[in-house]
Amino acid sequence: MTHYEIEQGLNALYKDLNNVQDMDEATARRVYNVDCKADIIEVIEEEIDTYEAILSGPDTDEDNDMDYDALCLIQGLSRYA
Repeated sequence: MTHYEIEQGLNALYKDLNNVQDMDEATARRVYNVDCKADIIEVIEEEIDTYEAILSGPDTDEDNDMDYDALCLIQGLSRYA
């Protein structure tokens, strides 16, 4: 994922978190298919923590946003060999 994609995902997670927090218990259980509203809030918060950890990781500017799949494709190499 590129830095931009991670930021977009993080923004979407914050929107989801706000939406869930504004829902009543029954609606949250029905929409997200969970046993209780706290379950989905916990999952979203864990995802937010993961995305923030990725964004705050070491930033070397060496090859940020490098599309290795495209690079290997252009060079005729297998990405996962």
